Amino acid sequence: MRELFDSIEATPVRPICPGAVLLRGFALALDAELLDGLRSVITQAPLRQMLTPGGLRMAVAMTNCGALGWVSDRGGYRYAALDPLSARPWPNMPAAFGRLAAEAAAHAGFENFQPD
Repeated sequence: MRELFDSIEATPVRPICPGAVLLRGFALALDAELLDGLRSVITQAPLRQMLTPGGLRMAVAMTNCGALGWVSDRGGYRYAALDPLSARPWPNMPAAFGRLAAEAAAHAGFENFQPD
């Protein structure tokens, strides 16, 4: 699989296996806008390491944006409209995130994808 990562140049859609494609370099043109959006989300809903239902702290730090966020705690895994740390709605999804997701989905053959 090394050839998938040899170059960051944008290339046309490259099938990997049925139902999966590589869009190498697809987000490069939006990198600054994506990072600005990420900073905005993290400012409003800081990164955190959630707990598993078994009480173990996850290794990955994450946050959410949009109408629902994925959360985990002793109560289980679920989607929630409110950030459990602040009890406020998750930040709105930055426009660049939605644009990138919709355009990537269309290039991958999933027209009319509505990112949320």
